[in-house]
Amino acid sequence: MSATGIGSYWPQFEPLVPGFRQIPSPYPYRYEAPAGISPGLAAANELELAIQEEGPDTVAMFIAEPIQGAGGVLLPQDDYFPRIRAICDEYDVLLVSDEVITGFGRTGKWFGLEHWGIEPDIIQFAKAITSGYFPLGGIGLNDNIASTLDESPTPWMHAYTYSAHPVGCAVALKNLEILEQEKAPQQAAEKGDYLLSELQTALSDHKNVGEVRGCGLMCAVEIVADRETKEEFPVEEKVGARLNQQATELGLFSRLRGDVFCLAPPIISSTDTLDQIVTILHQAITHVLGDS
Repeated sequence: MSATGIGSYWPQFEPLVPGFRQIPSPYPYRYEAPAGISPGLAAANELELAIQEEGPDTVAMFIAEPIQGAGGVLLPQDDYFPRIRAICDEYDVLLVSDEVITGFGRTGKWFGLEHWGIEPDIIQFAKAITSGYFPLGGIGLNDNIASTLDESPTPWMHAYTYSAHPVGCAVALKNLEILEQEKAPQQAAEKGDYLLSELQTALSDHKNVGEVRGCGLMCAVEIVADRETKEEFPVEEKVGARLNQQATELGLFSRLRGDVFCLAPPIISSTDTLDQIVTILHQAITHVLGDS
């Protein structure tokens, strides 16, 4: 909770654990870079600035989602994570990939950082490793960290009551077998391309649709008051909530981040189901905000 950059989650859990610091998201639709540098590099350089301000010897790791899910399906620029990896290497900071949402095929690759050819030092995962049928989460370590722990004269002792739960692990192994057999990443890539294309065709011309974005079966439609300025609707108008209510009444229930409508349909979804998603979302937007 202390690591997350979503401030609205903090109050019920304060006081937070000290020592965490957040940097601005690369958020391509809204991140403003200084003149003469690409937005991806500028956003990544926010990490270097934070490390320098904190003191390199005090920074243990940088934690990031390859694609920010709850933040609104934010796909970083192609030059973002390569620069992040270089900064982490330069300052001896571990790069931790939060693949709880993006892992195990959701984005069209087995893991999200594969889209940019980046290998993290630590990977954290959950949810999709069992397809949600049984609770299980875990982390993966690179060889350097693993050997450091193994060779330490003082063992790193820590335990959780439910570590290595045999049922959870059995479910995970069988689930991974099914994901491999059914080519889940390939399905997500192909169906995601189709869904994104259909969403863009149906919605991109609407006066209040600022951006339609996606990667694999993670898509989002960002609603704005003014497309030219990217101005958002006043919070009190509750546009996102009204849109979600209307979509739910029409048979589509999903997740919001403010006025950003997020979509992550099951990888097994049929083309008919994906078409229904597009049709209902178009109808809901038209009902709440009028025609294009």
